[in-house]
Order: sequence, then C-alpha cells, then structure tokens
Amino acid sequence: MPNMELRSIKYFIGVAELGSISRAAEELGVVQPALTRHIKQLEEELGVTLLNRLPRGVQLTAAGREFLEYCQRITDEVSRAKHEMTTLGSKPKGSLVFGASPTLGQVLMPAIIEQCLLEFPGIFLRVIEARSIRLHELLLTGAIDMAILTNPVGSHRLNLQPLVSEPLCVVGKSGWCPKENRIEPSRLADIALVLTPGMRALAGGESQGKKVRLNVIAEIESIETIRCIVKMGKALTIVPASAFQEDIANESLQANRINMADRQRDLVLASRTDNADLPAVRELSRIVRGTVKLKMPQ
Repeated sequence: MPNMELRSIKYFIGVAELGSISRAAEELGVVQPALTRHIKQLEEELGVTLLNRLPRGVQLTAAGREFLEYCQRITDEVSRAKHEMTTLGSKPKGSLVFGASPTLGQVLMPAIIEQCLLEFPGIFLRVIEARSIRLHELLLTGAIDMAILTNPVGSHRLNLQPLVSEPLCVVGKSGWCPKENRIEPSRLADIALVLTPGMRALAGGESQGKKVRLNVIAEIESIETIRCIVKMGKALTIVPASAFQEDIANESLQANRINMADRQRDLVLASRTDNADLPAVRELSRIVRGTVKLKMPQ
C-alpha cells in the first residue's frame, strides 16, 4: 500500500476499540481476512507492530496506542471538515478583508456592516480605507479580498461587477451659484479648487476633444479636510454628489453638475478570481450591490 488510506485508519480504530479483529470485522461489515490484511499493511508501512495477537483478541502495543491517538485526531478532523464544507453554502463564515475609499466608506460601510452582521454573524469583516489605486494594488497582491474601485483597469486576476456611474459636480457652500446651473468645463479654469489626487486625474485632461484646465490651489488626500475647507467657503471642490451626501441634503453645501457627459466616476465591485465563487464573497457582493442601490443616486 503506497499511501495510507483513511479506510485502513478507520479499520484500525475499530479493532483497537473492540480489542478483537473478528468483532471489528462484524461491526464494520468487512470480512475478517480483508481486515487483517489492512492492519498488516499499516504495520508494514509504519515499520512498527501495532497489535499483539493474543489467544483471545488483540492488545495495543505502545506504538499502537500512540498511533491510535493520531488516527482519532485524523478522523475527527475529516468529520469536522466534511461538516464545515457541507454547511458552508447555507451559512457562510470566515474572514474577509474589504476595501473602500474614505468617501464611499462613510456613505456605504455602516449599512453594509450592519446587514452583514444581521444575516451572517459568522463572517468577520475587516475594512481598509484607501485610495482606489492603492486598493487595486492590494487586491492584486492578495492583501484584500474585495473592494469598491473607481474607474479600474481590467485584469484577468479580478472579477469586476459594475455598480453605478456618477456624474462629477462642483461643490461649494450653499448659494455659491444658482442651483439649476450646470458648470461648463471652461469655467473650471476660473474656480479655485481643492481636489484629491484621484479626482484631479479624473476631472482633468481632455473632454469631448477639448483640454480641461483646472485651477487647483491645493491637492489634499483627506476628503474630510477638503470638506472643512469647502464648508468654510475658502474654495470649491469636484466630487460626485454622494461624497457629501448629508451636507448637500441639509443644504450646507451645494452640488452643481459639470457638463461633461464623458467624465464620470464608475464604481465597480472587484473581487479576486480565485475567491469570487466562495459563498461568503457571493453573499457580501449581494449585500454591497443592494446597499449601493439604496444609498447611491442612480
């Protein structure tokens, strides 16, 4: 027998517990010569005597007692693994690392975490906030399992699910210009802007064949710092309206859509292709999509 079989291990446990090959054969539903052959094959493979044959029954040797402990642990682990795998689809569990940008985190993550805890308390969720480009890198290196990315570059190593596309807006203190006005790209050169690096890259460049010039007076990583500056009336910013959803709703800030049909923030739910079919990943994907539909303007 080139490799130890689980069947032989189970047979050995039966013989050891009953103290008799004949009784074990009857209990296990196997003919006695076959059972004896399995025990001998185990002894040959291990190079030790496991049982002392007595006139009436068998007795474990010292090696047999030690091997029995290993066998019992093996069968316990196999049973537990079988139970876990058969119940995994109905009750997802495990640890997942989820990534989102700070702007999305405050809008979506409280509801996502609440729903996840309600439906699947067996899932331990760890959330990392970072810029989309950094989250993309973490996904590719396997440091995180899932993330909401902004305008990502496709990869065969990632499973991408589009969530929502958001137009870009100029946001300032309420009343900074008439609410109904759309902002032409040409005006952006005359507006003092504080932007995140990602939003500067997304809003700048060419739009509809024309160069978009931005008057960026400061580039700031923290969206909270930008929020404070804008609420003080010191500058304006460019973001999707959802980034300052609460401030816009209570009219402390005002969002005016930029008239650029080819420029928007595309949110995509990304997971690694090697784990996209795991039950926990599938269920969390469903929760994220439902939350985005509920919380984000469509």
